[in-house]
Amino acid sequence: MKYLIASKVIYDTESGEFTLPGAERLEAQKLTNTANRILSLLIASPGTVLERQYLLEHVWESAGHTGSSSSLNQYISILRKTLTSLTDIEESIIVVPKVGFYFSADIDVQLLDEPCAPAPGDDNVAAKKKIPSLPLKYSIPAFLILALIAANLWVWSQPKANERYSRVNEIGKLEKCTLTTYEHLSADERQRLHEVLLSAQPQLAEKCANHLALLTVNVQPSVFYGSSGRIFYSFCPLDSENETLAYCENHYAFNWKMK
Repeated sequence: MKYLIASKVIYDTESGEFTLPGAERLEAQKLTNTANRILSLLIASPGTVLERQYLLEHVWESAGHTGSSSSLNQYISILRKTLTSLTDIEESIIVVPKVGFYFSADIDVQLLDEPCAPAPGDDNVAAKKKIPSLPLKYSIPAFLILALIAANLWVWSQPKANERYSRVNEIGKLEKCTLTTYEHLSADERQRLHEVLLSAQPQLAEKCANHLALLTVNVQPSVFYGSSGRIFYSFCPLDSENETLAYCENHYAFNWKMK
C-alpha cells in the first residue's frame, strides 16, 4: 500500500521507500526491512497503541529473529528522525511509557491506492442520462440533512484518546513496590498476581524489598487460570528524595505457564 503522509511524502509499505510527490523513484529513501515492518504496522491504525510485545512478536519473532526492547527503541528513534526530516513534524510516533507506541492521529495520512478504472463508455452513458432536479420545497430540507450528516462525520473523524491507556489502576503492594496496571483485574486475579510475578521473576521479591518502585504489570488472563500466555512487567525505581522515576526495566515472557 501507498500512503501520503502530511501531504509531503509518499510511503510505500511494499518496498519500504519514501518518495516526494512527483519525484523520480531513483531519489527515493529506503527503510531497512525491520524498520519498514514496524512503520507499516503503526501507520495502518493511527492513534491505536501497539504494545511492545505485540511489535516484538510481529516484527522479529514472525521473521524468525529475536528482538529486544532496546532494539525496538532504536528503530523507533530512527523512524521518528526519518519522518521529521521528510515532514518537519517532530511527534510522528508517540511513546506510551512502559506500554508501547502509536502513529499520531493528528497527522494527515491518505491511502493512495487507486480504485479500479471505470469500464470504457461508462462516462458517455452517464452523460446521456438526464438528472432530474429537485423542486425547491425539497431542496432546502435535503440540504439541511446533508449538512447534519457532514457535521456528524466531522465529529466522529476527530482524533480520540485511547481510553485503555488513559488511566492507571493501582492494585496493591509488593513490599516497597506499588503495583499498577492498565487492565481491569478481578479480586481473584489480584490475589493470584503476586504468585504469578514471583514465579515468573523470583528476583522481584529482593528488588521490591530493597527499592521504592512502581511496578506496572500486564498479565494475559489465561495465565491466572493455568494456561500459557504473555506476561509483561516494568520495574521503575523511584528517586528516594522526590519520588520521580529514575529508569525502567521492561521484561517479557511469551507462552509462559505457571508451574
